[in-house]
Amino acid sequence: MIDKLYQYILNLCRGPRGSLIMSIVSFTEAVIFIIPPDPFLGLLCIKKSYKRIINLTIICLVTSVVGGCLGYYLGEEIYLFGVEKDISIISNNIDKINIIREKFNSGAFLLMVTSGFTPLPFKLFCITAGILNVDFIPFLLGSIVGRGLRFSLIAYLAKIFEEQFDEMLKSKKIFYISISLIVILIIYLIIKWT
Repeated sequence: MIDKLYQYILNLCRGPRGSLIMSIVSFTEAVIFIIPPDPFLGLLCIKKSYKRIINLTIICLVTSVVGGCLGYYLGEEIYLFGVEKDISIISNNIDKINIIREKFNSGAFLLMVTSGFTPLPFKLFCITAGILNVDFIPFLLGSIVGRGLRFSLIAYLAKIFEEQFDEMLKSKKIFYISISLIVILIIYLIIKWT
């Protein structure tokens, strides 16, 4: 089902409203959607001028970061709702949440850069940051840097490799690099938080 949805959106991106479709995917992926905007950005960048590629990358970045900010806001609202309605998973763990908040705040920028760059679900970090009410500026700057690096790399690779780009996204090498980045993040968190 996800593959059919992916193919459907990919076909929409080939049409005249491709950048609008990519923007919608980029925004919603940062909050709830399961398909990342990378292949759509890549598709739009194939055989385009560098000026157009920069514009598409900025559009994708801005919509993703705005979506991430909405995720942060939703996280804040989840926390407040949980405290107000005395939902036990939140209200019984406020001390633990405060401890995690302090640890998250100490590395919020790096965590958001990493979550924005790797295939880890960006939305989970955004919503979690909101639940923990981490400092917003490091959250925002880390999101901009992480997503900016990721989307710039995707756009550049699409420009350079053109038609081979889709196979690159599906290749085992990209999968292994992604897993390596996730392992590095986990090791960092273990060292930082112990």
